[in-house]
Amino acid sequence: MIAVCIGANAQGIHKCVGKDGKTAYSNSPCPGSKEIRGGGGAPAVQGADAKKGPSAGPAAAGIPAFPEMQPGKWRLRMTMRGTTSDKETCGDPIDSFRREVQEYAASTKWGCTMTASASGPRSVIVVYDCPSDRSPEGLPVSKGRSELSLVSASPQAYRIEMKSTAYPGYVAEGTRIGDCEKR
Repeated sequence: MIAVCIGANAQGIHKCVGKDGKTAYSNSPCPGSKEIRGGGGAPAVQGADAKKGPSAGPAAAGIPAFPEMQPGKWRLRMTMRGTTSDKETCGDPIDSFRREVQEYAASTKWGCTMTASASGPRSVIVVYDCPSDRSPEGLPVSKGRSELSLVSASPQAYRIEMKSTAYPGYVAEGTRIGDCEKR
């Protein structure tokens, strides 16, 4: 399991390997750690990774690669608090989730941790844990733990389930239904 620990602003990122062999990334040094990135934004994706698109960034930052989804027209279904809603969209339906994880991993201002791990060949589990209701800068933060599980059997279907102590849980499912109309 790879952990990305988020803390105070403008500090470097340190790679730490625990006694259990798990690799963690933290904004503060740990025994035997090595600074892999100074403070600031996410590292630039270069070379062949730059051509792979949005999923290349998280893997480059130590986050498992998200499954690639086939862009096109998608039918989306969201179920939250017993209510289900359907809609259609064009593009890559999990791109915003992928970007959110990448941006959160690069952020150091919320005082929360994020752990992301591959749970299968086309599956990722992301856990956000905010132990306080205030960031190191004093900004309000939703205290609690949220676990998001993304499972995709193929590039044409996915399911995201969120369980949280801070937000209402939900299930989001998507199925590719064709190509987008050209304008």
